[in-house]
Amino acid sequence: MIDQFMTATFDTTQTGDVSLEAAETYLQAAQRCLASDRPAGLEALNDLFHSGSVARPDGRTRGQLVALDIAPGLTPLLGGLLARWRPWQGKVFDRDANRGENVFTRDSYLPARAIWPFYRRYSDDGPATYRAFPFRTSAGPARDDPGRAVLRLDYDLPANPHAAISVRRVLDELVQVADGLYLGKAYVHWYRSNWSLVAYFALRPVLI
Repeated sequence: MIDQFMTATFDTTQTGDVSLEAAETYLQAAQRCLASDRPAGLEALNDLFHSGSVARPDGRTRGQLVALDIAPGLTPLLGGLLARWRPWQGKVFDRDANRGENVFTRDSYLPARAIWPFYRRYSDDGPATYRAFPFRTSAGPARDDPGRAVLRLDYDLPANPHAAISVRRVLDELVQVADGLYLGKAYVHWYRSNWSLVAYFALRPVLI
């Protein structure tokens, strides 16, 4: 399956040794495949993720939701909504402190307050965005491939909501697939269940 996405300049077996243009082309091809052959598109994203090395971002990054994979009925519904409304804007990392936060658009603030009314860690990030939901970072084994090292973004912190929709049950994994492009997996630990992969996302450093 993966041969249909390959280019002369991109080989998913050559970890950390691909151009940004080739990695972006592969990512876009995998996204297009999701519309016609969802399992193949998800497999291509997984192959791209496995080509990466441990990410070490620092500073601000611009975020992109690449794919959702929650449940057969819920995935297209949320995917359609988030294709038109993109509240999540990315993440800010403090590499020395091993921590970071997420960045959201201002128009998501009231819905967030309604979902998590007792959460108090919202902070200003400028006229159009705010920050919320901190995480701690550490290098460690990937959930689905213990032999592969990733950067783990752990949200199980006392500051995060642990209510009906629990942010503390989220775990992100991040790899660098090219200089200037990170690919992430988002997992959720469902109540009375196992960890489940629910989304792929991309991060790109913001140059100031």
